This record gives sequence, structure tokens and C-alpha cells, in this order.
Amino acid sequence: KQWYQRRVAITAGIGTCFGYWIGASLFFFGLAYFCDTNLSPIEVLSLCGYGLFGTLLCMGLSTLLITSASNLFFYATWGVLGVSSAVRMGYVFLDRTAVRKQGLTVAVVVASVHLLFILYLKFVYHKTYEAAAKINPIHVR
Repeated sequence: KQWYQRRVAITAGIGTCFGYWIGASLFFFGLAYFCDTNLSPIEVLSLCGYGLFGTLLCMGLSTLLITSASNLFFYATWGVLGVSSAVRMGYVFLDRTAVRKQGLTVAVVVASVHLLFILYLKFVYHKTYEAAAKINPIHVR
């Protein structure tokens, strides 16, 4: 039964990240289209995919290295890795938009959605982790 639970959790995590990658890319492309940003759909998919690398590092490091109940390390990695990838994504959208006001709007929305996704993953993961600890406290660290 535990193998099945782990498989479901991993599949849900992968599905969530791929869903974000495709869904956010479509949203970002639509926003870029309406704000006259010069980015193709493939470029938006690539930017969103590369932005997920910062998310992977942030979540991975905070999961592997946190030994206490403190969230300080997560917020530090979120502040460094998450913000840097979000700023990079936003900067590309800003740079490719002809009108700076529209470019700034697109950049802020893209960076905000990306950072909020990292927070979403953090809180959903901890809710799932705490529920698993209540069900089977022996196998959860």
C-alpha cells in the first residue's frame, strides 16, 4: 500500500508541475499577445520551463536540508533562487515588449505567478506531508 501511495504522490507532483508549465505558458503567451510582446509560443514554453529549474532547486534544497520546523531556509532559497528565476522571466518579457508600461505589467504578472506557484507547491506539499505523518508516523522522517 505504501508503494502505491508514493507512486500517486509522485504522479500528482509531476502532473502539477507539467500542468503549471503548459497552463502558465498559455496564460503568459496570451498576456504577451495582448500586450504586444514579441515572443513565440515556443519561447514562452522555454522560458517557463527554465524558470521551473529555480523552483526545483528551491523545493529540493528546502526539502532535503530542513531538519527543523523552521521555514527560514525555504524562504531564503525562495528569495534567492525563486526570485532570481522569476526576475529573469519577467525581464525577458519586459525587454521584448515595445511599450514599456505594458512590458512592466507583463513582467510583474509573470514574476508574481511564478513566485506564487512556488508558494503553492510549498504549502500543498506540507499539507500532504503532515497528513502522511498522521497516517503512518514511522515511515515519514
